[in-house]
Amino acid sequence: MKKTKKIVASLLALTMAFGLTACGASGGDGGSAAGGSDSGAAATTDSGSTETTQSDSGAASGDIVKLVVWGNGSADTADCEAVAEAVSKITREKIGVEIELVRGQDAEQIQLALTSGEPIDLLCYNNISGQFNTVVNNNWAYPLDDLLEQYGQGAKEFINPYDLDACRYNGVLYALPNQKDTSRAAGFAMRKDICDELGIEVPEFGTYEEMHDILVKVHEAHPEMYPLVPTWAQGGMQTTLPEDPLGDSLGVLEDARESSTTVVNEAETKGFQDFCKMMWQWNQEGLIMPDATTTTENALLSSNGFAMFENWKPGKELEVYKGNGKEVYFMKIHGPIKHTAIPNGNSWCIPYCSKHPEEAMKLWNLMYTDPEISNLFINGIEGKHWVYTDDSHTMIKSPDGVDPNASGYSSMDWAWPNQQITPVWEGAEDPDLWTKLNEFNNSGVPSPAMGFTWDSSAVMNEVTACNNVVAQYKTALLWGSIDPDENIPKYIEELKAAGIDDIIAEKQKQLDAFLASK
Repeated sequence: MKKTKKIVASLLALTMAFGLTACGASGGDGGSAAGGSDSGAAATTDSGSTETTQSDSGAASGDIVKLVVWGNGSADTADCEAVAEAVSKITREKIGVEIELVRGQDAEQIQLALTSGEPIDLLCYNNISGQFNTVVNNNWAYPLDDLLEQYGQGAKEFINPYDLDACRYNGVLYALPNQKDTSRAAGFAMRKDICDELGIEVPEFGTYEEMHDILVKVHEAHPEMYPLVPTWAQGGMQTTLPEDPLGDSLGVLEDARESSTTVVNEAETKGFQDFCKMMWQWNQEGLIMPDATTTTENALLSSNGFAMFENWKPGKELEVYKGNGKEVYFMKIHGPIKHTAIPNGNSWCIPYCSKHPEEAMKLWNLMYTDPEISNLFINGIEGKHWVYTDDSHTMIKSPDGVDPNASGYSSMDWAWPNQQITPVWEGAEDPDLWTKLNEFNNSGVPSPAMGFTWDSSAVMNEVTACNNVVAQYKTALLWGSIDPDENIPKYIEELKAAGIDDIIAEKQKQLDAFLASK
């Protein structure tokens, strides 16, 4: 497996180096069309709208068009096929398309598919590092302004214009925000069974010191457990630092809740350095999973993990339960904030390699507006993956005898266009969950840079060099795996040698221009 991954990585590096244009040009501005002459390609006008130069659409001729949809989360192939056929029964009649559904592709697989021109018509880009910025900087996404106007009017009714603007790059629309949390609070999720057993009272808001005391208590009572584990494999962490990453975290606003618009090197900030020193201390005390940065496991609370860093929103407790099979308490470190990467994160695009962008937008529109289609994509097949709790059809649960973590089709409602037209899962304890989620979203403190999208094309070499340095140091520092007193100075020195100051200067220039234009 390791050998295979190395081969995949090598192929990816080669394709990126030679800038294959089957599904996007290398570098350049986010509004230019991909090279090549595949049918269905589009020319981008000066205003960012698109003109279809040749259509491969079968809808006009009465033929059924097949759309390939790549979603996030794990699912068995047979279950994906069953869901795709159930959706296709509806869409063949409504919009003249049928569906092939793929889920569970990792970042390497997605990027290799995009650079090699594999036909994909709708893609959730959640697993790609850098997400929206990576997609548009590589010209992998199809401009949406005209398509949305022609085929997405229903979707527009659901989308907050403020969040829609976060999906623009140089004024051009390349994604649509999922109807998920567009504000974000952050803190810790910890297992309810262990807290109840040890009499641990979990406050709604707390401090790192309080979390430290909880971890120590668990470690003493259960030395066989890992007190703190990654949120996902290989050191995944939903950081509690209240930064605005300004796209790629190579130059950030240190605190998105404050009015300062000065772009700084994250590694040089007090918040980052204090956090790394705290995690080093916790690691020395045995409070952190030893192989946190290298584990290939997800859902670590389901085995012998106690707590993890996690974002919070209304209904998050149930979401964690569905992913880990454990009920949790949350302790928040900070309240809800908004920055551009939240609404445009975990969202979808129409890749340039799509030969059917019009039909893709029609399907996307149905994913926002048709409750049956949305429910199928999100929750799967009634009777197999879920059942209604009663005749009101407002809440659902797993069928008797079916483990929600082993049903063959994981439910990741936030990773699909519109969870808010689907039933609420039993355990959310609130049929008004979607109303409360919208109230939470509206309560977020916006970053002063909200709506800003970073264009790294002028400093691409520096970005690549700095990302290599980040890969060497950042995750290890965040998890306390290496001594911060020794390694943060090295990290800063190597970032500077790689060109971080040039990146920050360019990002500051763009941010200043954006703010002046508002």
